[in-house]
Amino acid sequence: MASREDVRHALIQRVSQKVSGHGIARRSIEGAVDRVLSALPEHLAATESAAPAVAVLSAASAPDLASRARRVLARNGATILAMGTGSAGRHTVVTVRLAPGSGAALDRSAEELGASVSLLDPADAVRFGE
Repeated sequence: MASREDVRHALIQRVSQKVSGHGIARRSIEGAVDRVLSALPEHLAATESAAPAVAVLSAASAPDLASRARRVLARNGATILAMGTGSAGRHTVVTVRLAPGSGAALDRSAEELGASVSLLDPADAVRFGE
């Protein structure tokens, strides 16, 4: 189970990415996440999905992104179930399937790699035959 602070950090990162470019201050995002977490019972705020996560890491000018991502994810405690990579011009994309409970490690790893991260919504994973 992830710590409450790891969950907070992950939520802030994800919300920041979703609203990027809409002029919403990080302080407002942090306040909203803190209010939501404080409204949840302690045991619910720190749970993660039991389903594997599918994430996409992308970065410009990073031909070795896959090998670096594998190393950094493992060091941060994520369990990699599958990984694929592709590139077009100077842009590299790595798709990774992670074991449940790897969310906070994914966010820390993306930050360390200087890569953007997008998560496939579990509802979409079912729709696409995951």
